[in-house]
Amino acid sequence: MGYNNPMINTHTDPALFVDDALLLVEQNFYFLHAGEFYDALNRREDLSRMVPAHIVRQFEDGVAYTFGGELTRTVVSHDHEYGDETGGLFAWFVEFNAFRGIAMGMLEALAHPSPFQDFVQGRLGEVRYENFVDIVAFVRNVLSHNTHAEIRLNKKDYEGRRKRIARMGRELQVVFNFNYHDDLPEIAAPSPRYGAQFAVDFGSLSESVPFLEILPMGKLMMLSELCFNLVVAYRNT
Repeated sequence: MGYNNPMINTHTDPALFVDDALLLVEQNFYFLHAGEFYDALNRREDLSRMVPAHIVRQFEDGVAYTFGGELTRTVVSHDHEYGDETGGLFAWFVEFNAFRGIAMGMLEALAHPSPFQDFVQGRLGEVRYENFVDIVAFVRNVLSHNTHAEIRLNKKDYEGRRKRIARMGRELQVVFNFNYHDDLPEIAAPSPRYGAQFAVDFGSLSESVPFLEILPMGKLMMLSELCFNLVVAYRNT
């Protein structure tokens, strides 16, 4: 597939809007993989030695912008020297931008009645569907509003969702379990037990709770993979 600008267009046609949102999920997941590759490669060998003096980007409007090689070398060299198996600053930015883009695309796609919404609701059932949307919305909100390196919560990240859950008479302890073998057999899982489990207690959330204690990096990766696989399965049906 070709590369499109990874921004959701405001189409008047709901079907095109939803398709753009699904494309946003796919593209972010693809480039999450590419970013992890570049990070692992740079940790293995210092790619800063390959950075030229200048990197020139020619834009369609005729503007040419020059990126300074010295600044680029500094960032790449720092990641090579101080990055470890958990990644460096480059991986951190790639991962959290991807998590945010995937959550945003999935939430927007499910916000509109469409065949994709019907597909996901059919696979998850009413209760799990609502729990899934709550968790994806929470991730989108936190990563869209965050300006702190430690990713602090803000009341607007969870208050609206908490009120919605309460209005619906649902449990504030939102739990979501998914098994690929049973729920999405179109996706070749590595084992019959392969799946994902998430839990967010919206009743106990506060601004003092670190986001990564609620949903650690591994959970965010699994949630991103699940969003992507739901899109893939839908595309193939």
